[in-house]
Amino acid sequence: MLSFTQDKGHCTGCTACKAACPKQCISMVQDEEGFLYPKADMEKCIDCGVCEKVCPIQSPIKPTVKQTAYAAVTRDKNIWKRSASGGAFSEICMAWGDESTMIVGAAWDGLNLHHISIIGTEKIAPLCKSKYVASSLEDVFIEIKTHLKSGKKAIFCGTPCQVAGLRSCLRKNYENLLIMDLICHGVGSSAVFKACMKAIGKQLDSEVISYEFRAKMSAFEADYLSSVTICRNQNRKIFLRKDPYIELFLSQKILRPSCGKNCIFRDRQRQGDITIADFKGLTKVFPSLIGQKYNYSTVVSNNSKGDTIIELLKNRMVMLECIIEDIEKFNPLFSRHTWFSNERDSFFQEYNVNSEKAILHHTHQAVIYKSSLLRTIYDLLPVIVRKQVYKLRGIK
Repeated sequence: MLSFTQDKGHCTGCTACKAACPKQCISMVQDEEGFLYPKADMEKCIDCGVCEKVCPIQSPIKPTVKQTAYAAVTRDKNIWKRSASGGAFSEICMAWGDESTMIVGAAWDGLNLHHISIIGTEKIAPLCKSKYVASSLEDVFIEIKTHLKSGKKAIFCGTPCQVAGLRSCLRKNYENLLIMDLICHGVGSSAVFKACMKAIGKQLDSEVISYEFRAKMSAFEADYLSSVTICRNQNRKIFLRKDPYIELFLSQKILRPSCGKNCIFRDRQRQGDITIADFKGLTKVFPSLIGQKYNYSTVVSNNSKGDTIIELLKNRMVMLECIIEDIEKFNPLFSRHTWFSNERDSFFQEYNVNSEKAILHHTHQAVIYKSSLLRTIYDLLPVIVRKQVYKLRGIK
């Protein structure tokens, strides 16, 4: 590791140092917990100090923020279906981008998660949906900088620390760059994720070849399930109500060390032009939406560029304005850090001795989802009837 990143609790793995190194002597190396950290080839290093200067932890940027907040949902059912919530990411890309825009976001390659770049808004489907695993940024910061210098537009979407890393690496504002950050719970270990997929595969007696967070089972209803595609003679998708990885992730046992109390980027002063997330507490903030069939996105404008996007979205999405305090109340990680489980260190100690045994010790087996007849009927009811059922039965 670099001298200023020795404390893992203060290194986010954002790759700004790697991208800025004039001698390209820094590589990202996975540690025993499955997280990437920068390591320099000291034979090539000229001790110029550029890596430390661009580190967003060493020299944090605190942007001036003027915020407006919305609950938003796309009017396009196909976009909603391929999204984790209301389709904000897709709609923002299509509203601001064009056929030559570089769009950078996290995408699956089997069970590996990488930030990739695509050109044109027609190819963004792999970048959609939530992915609660640490992604490898590779050399996308360098790609973005090169693309911006050509005068073409670029869009980047990532966690607040990744966004801070990009801003620090670029070291200037580009009018042709749009940055989206996420309301972040923290990132889980990619190594633990793969080990959990092996555990699920062993339980199902078949290899897991793909995974999807927060899968939507129908064209109308958001079910917040996970799904795995397994290979048993032919690929088959199975929906899960619970699984070992989600259990470890939500219990705060497998998050990156910098995602806890040391995180300086989970703050009301956001790093992105736009902040997006699922809109939590939707029917509490907007009681008139009780019984509706679609979940919504949080969309927060953080500056004048974000305000421009909001105006463009009003022609593409249903936009309901709220106050920032609504976002903070129902999705508190908008502005506060995550607390780790007291068992985090003991889990990784066990994991590094025997990963399978550690997962079995700290989690339960995956639970396959089976929709009940009553739930199926409820999903098909008109909204006006669902409102009455909601009031009488408390169905959510």
